[in-house]
Amino acid sequence: MNDILINCPLFKDIEAEEIQRIFDKIFYQMKEYEINEIIAYQDEKVEHLIILLEGIARGEMVDISGKTIVIEEIESPKPLAPAFIFGINNNYPVNIVSQTNTKILKIPKFEFVKMMQRSDKLLINFMNNVSGRAQFLSQKLKFLSFHSIKGKFAYYILNLAKNNNTNYITLQLSQNKLAELFGVTRPSLARAIRELHNDKIIRADAKNIQILNTYELYELMK
Repeated sequence: MNDILINCPLFKDIEAEEIQRIFDKIFYQMKEYEINEIIAYQDEKVEHLIILLEGIARGEMVDISGKTIVIEEIESPKPLAPAFIFGINNNYPVNIVSQTNTKILKIPKFEFVKMMQRSDKLLINFMNNVSGRAQFLSQKLKFLSFHSIKGKFAYYILNLAKNNNTNYITLQLSQNKLAELFGVTRPSLARAIRELHNDKIIRADAKNIQILNTYELYELMK
């Protein structure tokens, strides 16, 4: 287990021997799930820190129309909903569903507090991880705030261009993954990209995108 945890963000820069010391006299459990099993239910109280040791899971929520929106896909080894382990209303914000055969590590909240008291690095890693999660969720909400698919895509590629300081970018996700991130269907996203290309706002070649008209992209975000 320790050889897996050294690759988990919570245990960044912590050696396997130190991880073992942190876990000494700590109660924890391991559990396995099959494909499409629910690991945690939306609105269920968070009583444990859960770390995905093996496999892939994803966070899903169902909107008022009954449509499933994928919030995030999580690959091991990563914690699941670490930002919700503490706080007053500490309930899972989404269903967490296994996408493959998975194995998780469950650590009771009070035991995790003991672990952080034993390691400053673990405490700092946890705070950094929670801050990163808050930033991700903020971006996700930003995507959902745009009414049009073109607006969502414009926001996505403009951020990539800004971060890389170039109008020539490579999409980091497949169209299927982007569609899940935006909460739309893949054919609808493909059609929007094709229309942007035909309107000469972008030049699209598979995952390679050239931004031709930045002004029009910003207009789509309004």
